[in-house]
Amino acid sequence: MRRRAVVVGAGTMGAGIALLAARHGVGTTLVGRQDAALALARERVERGLAFLEGAGLIDRAGAEGARARLTTSTDLAGAVADADLVLEAVTEDPDIKRVVYGAIGRAAATTAIVASTTSGLDIFSLLPDFPAPERLLIAHFWNPPYLVPLVEVVASPATSEAVVGETEALLRSWERVPVRLSRYVPGFIGVRLNSALYREAVDLIAHGITDARGIDTVMRESIALRFAVLDAMEVVDFGGLDTFGRVWANAFPAIAAGGTVPAFVDRLVAGGAAGVKAGRGFYEWGGRAPGELIDARDRQLARWLHERPRYRLEAALSGGPPAEEPMKRRKIAGPRFGMRTGAFSNGYVVDLGPAEMIYTAGHLAVDAEGRLVGGADTAKQAEYIYRVLEDILAEAGAGLDDVVKTTAYLTDIRDYPAVNEVRNRVFAGREPASTIVEAAKLVHPLARIEIELVAIRGK
Repeated sequence: MRRRAVVVGAGTMGAGIALLAARHGVGTTLVGRQDAALALARERVERGLAFLEGAGLIDRAGAEGARARLTTSTDLAGAVADADLVLEAVTEDPDIKRVVYGAIGRAAATTAIVASTTSGLDIFSLLPDFPAPERLLIAHFWNPPYLVPLVEVVASPATSEAVVGETEALLRSWERVPVRLSRYVPGFIGVRLNSALYREAVDLIAHGITDARGIDTVMRESIALRFAVLDAMEVVDFGGLDTFGRVWANAFPAIAAGGTVPAFVDRLVAGGAAGVKAGRGFYEWGGRAPGELIDARDRQLARWLHERPRYRLEAALSGGPPAEEPMKRRKIAGPRFGMRTGAFSNGYVVDLGPAEMIYTAGHLAVDAEGRLVGGADTAKQAEYIYRVLEDILAEAGAGLDDVVKTTAYLTDIRDYPAVNEVRNRVFAGREPASTIVEAAKLVHPLARIEIELVAIRGK
């Protein structure tokens, strides 16, 4: 196992990665261009260690050990000469990276693993003459690296499989979760997924559909709620890939596909609204110091990392070990709830510990014999479906008061007023926190509506 690491670049990520390596028993040197930058990095490391200790993620002896293992230097060549692991974390400027890698290539041992923590650059094309390319790869950490587990690992065709395997093993020993990409793509996986969501979010804001608070409310009360329990592709399997496929067929052509950032974002930045570090961005941050806000964020993140095994379903496809307290899930099904005709006509109850989540996926107005209830009358179909949903909730020991989200899929959005009237009557003032209406093509040729429902019942 690698025992001598050098982190090149003393910014936020470099300091965080150096802290991570040092706290996991690796003698680490953090290299910066100037003493002032290194002093600031030391402060970041101290804040990070104090946070970890305060959050109960490291004890006093562990923090002292990390401090003892971490040194700083402005001598890049001297630092990397005896390193067996070099982690580059300098600014995302291709010209600067070429200079830094030139120095690393000249001074580092030919046995040292060299990993770039770039968030999107193709290091391999930037460095065609790097000596011993079999030891060069990308290890993209997420901020803050001593809390967020993910590291995206990318190799070039020239990278040794042994080097990739050893790097992944080292990351696991640091309690990180490596995900290997088969090849370089701009933005890797996480940044691309994140950017796709944000492209649509800022497009909706730019077109006046909603504002930042509306985006965040929808995320918090629906998407993030489910993602706390199920991963993205698991959500699809629970909802039915056929159902999601029909929704995507309608939604994908309408989703933002622009290649530029909306002008209003540039105007915000030009006006000084750069986010928490400036005190305002999409939100006004009330004059609170950036460090205070970041510490509050990290405390919540650490709390969730500690608690999440209690809330996650065991990832059957991950190949990883089961959670210490795997979530219990039971299925609610039966002829009285109707027949599966392209969408589930049953529900799942997921044990969250102090509460249970009831999830019902896409009920059509079809009875146990396959007959459509309500004919072509959308309102009558909706009334039938809501009765079925209420029966499923009752089977789970819950009721309409526990519903936090409903989603209606309509063949014709003009049917929504009639469905909404039924919905308002059903809930009678017990309004779910989130309601979504989408147009979709349903499987049953006569069906005009599907309805999904999520409820949380306290034990």
